[in-house]
Amino acid sequence: MEKNTKICHCCGRVIGQEDYVHIEKVWGYFSKGKDGQKHSIDLCEDCYDRWTRGFKKSPDISETTELV
Repeated sequence: MEKNTKICHCCGRVIGQEDYVHIEKVWGYFSKGKDGQKHSIDLCEDCYDRWTRGFKKSPDISETTELV
């Protein structure tokens, strides 16, 4: 598998050309045991949709006119 291959951290599927969510978090002081750790996750669109359906408050969504 290529070094730059993206794999969904939730379902384990290889993320091809489709869009995905990338999240990075560096934990600071007062975290619950993660001080100084950097966590990163990639989620495919299906897993993102499944994850956000469980939110008490929906994600803030706005339209973009230029797609990259």
